[in-house]
Amino acid sequence: MVWVKATYIFGSTFSYRIPNFSSSYAMVAPIPSPSTVRLALVATAIQKSGDVRTGIKLFEKIKATRVAIEPPERIAVFKSFIKRLKPKRSGKGFESTFGIREYAIYGGPLAIFLETTNKDKEIMEFLKGIRYFGTSDSICTNIECTLCEPSWEKIPRLYSQKEKEGVIFLLTDFTDNVTFDFINPYSEISLKSGEHIIKQPYIFPLKVVEKKRNYTLYELKPFVKTH
Repeated sequence: MVWVKATYIFGSTFSYRIPNFSSSYAMVAPIPSPSTVRLALVATAIQKSGDVRTGIKLFEKIKATRVAIEPPERIAVFKSFIKRLKPKRSGKGFESTFGIREYAIYGGPLAIFLETTNKDKEIMEFLKGIRYFGTSDSICTNIECTLCEPSWEKIPRLYSQKEKEGVIFLLTDFTDNVTFDFINPYSEISLKSGEHIIKQPYIFPLKVVEKKRNYTLYELKPFVKTH
């Protein structure tokens, strides 16, 4: 097994809503979750091949594989007051409402690591083809795809009470029970929290360098190596 590293730059803002927050007040996580990375890969595979079966096959291959994500060197998060359209309770038409949503601006590239079989060229091609993570306005471009093991001191990890530094955020990932039917937007069945998708607290190697009422500025602060 080897690690594939795909590096991305973002044309504007990044937005991935932290689990448990409503769309009316959506706080952003600094990076996409492991489940978001897997979904982006599957969507890209279907778009590039024009065949849903390619996406099904890929999802079965990557749904349980290890994913590591290295944040950019600096991240600015700000709140935006936005106008939204939501479906009426009657089910007919939409109504105008307002909400607050956080967005992130990256001061550097985002690196995605995926553990896979030796030189899996198919996965590397799909990683190169990803154009957004999470919301469709989080537009990105791949600038490099190579074989490279993560620098683990820069990678967010599952939180434990022993952690003394860093910032905690909730991220989601899939369980072993999930199948393609549960992530297919055209399917009549949907994901169930705890059964098909889980929320987990991660500790991020970040420090707050400035915090005001409407924005927060983070800087990458690698964990201390233990070996």
